[in-house]
Amino acid sequence: MGLVIFVVVLTGYLLLPAGVRGVMTMVRAPRVEWRDTTILIQSERVRRASLDAAEASLARLRSIDASLLAPHTPVALSAEEALRRDSLRAVASSLSELLRRADNAPLPESFRGVASLSVLRDDARIRALADTLADVERERDALGAGATVDPVFVALTTQLNEIGRRITAIGDERLAQLRQAIQSLESPHERGAADAGLRALPDSEPLLDARREAQQRYDEARRALQAARAENAAADSMAARARARSQLAPLPILVLGAATIAAFLAFGLAMFDEMRSPRVADVVEAERLTGLRVLAVARLREVPPERSRRAADQQVPALLDPTYDGYRVLAWHLTSQWPRDGIVTVTGDESIVVATVAANLAAILANDARTTLLIDADLAAEPVRTVLALPQTPGLAAVVENRRKWSEALVGVIVGRGRSIDVLPGGGRQSALGPAESQVLVDEVRRAARRHDATIVVTSLAGVKRFRAGDDVVVCATQSKTRLFTLERTVATLVDEGARVRGVVLWEGPLPASVSDNVGADAA
Repeated sequence: MGLVIFVVVLTGYLLLPAGVRGVMTMVRAPRVEWRDTTILIQSERVRRASLDAAEASLARLRSIDASLLAPHTPVALSAEEALRRDSLRAVASSLSELLRRADNAPLPESFRGVASLSVLRDDARIRALADTLADVERERDALGAGATVDPVFVALTTQLNEIGRRITAIGDERLAQLRQAIQSLESPHERGAADAGLRALPDSEPLLDARREAQQRYDEARRALQAARAENAAADSMAARARARSQLAPLPILVLGAATIAAFLAFGLAMFDEMRSPRVADVVEAERLTGLRVLAVARLREVPPERSRRAADQQVPALLDPTYDGYRVLAWHLTSQWPRDGIVTVTGDESIVVATVAANLAAILANDARTTLLIDADLAAEPVRTVLALPQTPGLAAVVENRRKWSEALVGVIVGRGRSIDVLPGGGRQSALGPAESQVLVDEVRRAARRHDATIVVTSLAGVKRFRAGDDVVVCATQSKTRLFTLERTVATLVDEGARVRGVVLWEGPLPASVSDNVGADAA
């Protein structure tokens, strides 16, 4: 029963948390929402294209007529300053192109391209982020292409995007610094002359306004895109924490917890069952409850080595122990006032215990030079055949059905040196006996008892109430198994029906069935 409770508790412990969390998720689901950045990215691209178009228009306008700007052009920069300005413009152009590519295609290759640029390579933050990017990408690639739905793969992809956004943010800062440096290399006179020349050109003012408006719109679109990406990163973190909370504990912890709960439940159920219906604990309790003597205390014991010295000893069934003092005391109690008809009925709630006690009692009587007959009236269970390891035979069932005579169904069993008993097996009938068949059984038992000095009948509690050939009855109880109300009701019912209950035999320790099984396994 404890194993069944453990399996049930383990299954419930594994499945119940997931089900409860599923219900709680439906009832009170965490609000994790991801913003769609597709529209924002497209808007940012359009604004960037508008700004580039405005810049290109201004550049073309500056180059239309250099003669218009000549009166306002200051002295040209030195060769070193012009070279530095051109170099910064080339670096800024490369950085701007790589940043635009990273925005359009947020992949690890695009982020590595930004980090590998010479203007960012010496930055300690870029180096740390690049190393982290490589480690995370290596760990994600180790999962394989088929793990795209794995929560770990999704978490690593989110971490890669976050690292890439940090790299592009540093690149934006550096690009702004480069543009400021380029503007600083242009003298105020040069910038003022260029703006004055532009204003002197026809339609130059609308182009300047368009550039400022395009720059403003581009900045707004970029800020909105960055805000949406930040919100998505927060949502990814929240989803990762929710997945971590919803994961089950490791299996060893679950098994240990289920075993602990199962132990407590088994102990509680056993305690409740014992309080609701207590069982026989000892000899004193059995005698106090029934008002009868406990004739013997039986148990299993190791067979003494001297029993195996002769071939006759080796032929004795394993569960027969006629030298055991408990069985001999039982035989002395019964033979002191032996019934006139010579019939003693042995019954109880454990059929294998009843058969073991009855077989040993019959063996002791046979060793005392009595012709002994052992009858198995428990037709369904056939405990005597199990105890004595007899083959399947028609037995008493065939006698009751008038298919065999009882003398033809007898089986001889050796119980000692030169001693044997006659055994009438049950026969293996599963259906209950009717009134007529019960009377036939009683008549056959009494007829067989007239030819023997002692007749021991093995039957169940239900059988001893329906049919009983003799008045003398011995009730067997099992310690920690037989319930008190069962023992008390059985004795009271037999007394009310006129039976002579001679006493109680208390069985201690493990049941003999397990020992017989072990013996058979060893022999095999």
